This record gives sequence, structure tokens and C-alpha cells, in this order.
Amino acid sequence: MPACAVCNGGTSKADLTAAMVSRWNYDSPHQEQEDHSRLANQVRIQAPELIAEWTKLDQLGRKDALKYLRRYGVRVPDDAGLVSVGPHTIRQLNIFAHKAALCLYFEHFKKPLSNSGRVSAHWRTKEDFSNGGVPSELLEILPKYGTLMQGKWNSAETFEYRYDLNEEDGLFGCG
Repeated sequence: MPACAVCNGGTSKADLTAAMVSRWNYDSPHQEQEDHSRLANQVRIQAPELIAEWTKLDQLGRKDALKYLRRYGVRVPDDAGLVSVGPHTIRQLNIFAHKAALCLYFEHFKKPLSNSGRVSAHWRTKEDFSNGGVPSELLEILPKYGTLMQGKWNSAETFEYRYDLNEEDGLFGCG
């Protein structure tokens, strides 16, 4: 989606947060470790408050976190790395969710959302998905499948979404 340098740079912390968080529990341990190290160094420079938030779990907090995740059906090995997700992370993920919704709107309509348009974006945790998956009602109202392409590069292995749109009224929904 075209954006000026100020607007694009204004969400760089949110982009970095989403890149980092999306790689936690990635299926390729070698790639995850490589990506994690590189991204963690960027986070230390750009957003040290996130590092402080993520690393504040002590042993008691770790035990409570494992119980919490398991109670919600998230399979977590005893030796898994855990982080504390708090207000700093949540704020950045909300910014990223809104940016992603606006970008996908642009992808489908080939124009930005007008100034009178409205956006509502929400992200869900692993606990949410482990507990009930994607709600079937959402899948029913968003029947189309999408992924992003850039030249020959296809994001299907790492990013996919469901959507529907009404071109006449300019309505777009995605999940």
C-alpha cells in the first residue's frame, strides 16, 4: 500500500512487534532462532520497553503462565520460552492489526479507505485459537481465501486470510 515516509515509519515499531511475535512457536526452529536473534536486536534498539515487558516473568510467574496456557488448551513444553505480553505489546499489535486491515482494503479496492471510512481491527491470542479456533460464524461470512503476492513471492506459507467484500458499497471484512 503506498504511504509517505512519515506514515510508513510511524508504524515501524508495530511492524517489528508483529514480526517478532508471529515467529514465536514457528515450525522451523533453525529459521525461528535466526529470525528471533535478528529481530530481538532491532527491538532492543527501537523498543526497549517491549524487551522489558517480555522478560519480566520470574519463576513463579513462569509456572502460572504455563498453567494458564495449558488451561486454555495451548500445548506448551515444560522448557518452552515464555514472555509476558502486556500493554506495550498489545498497543503495537493493535496498530499492526489496523494497518493490515487498511492494507488489505487497498489490495482489494485499489484505493485507500476514504477519510469518512471506518476501520475496526482485532487480534486474537494463541489461547483464543486453542480454545475455540476461528469461530465458524466468521468463516461463514468471510468465504473467500486470500494471500499476498509480490512478484514471484507468495506469502501463502506465512500469511493467509479469509475475506469478503461488497464493491458497490465499499465494504470489506477480513479475518
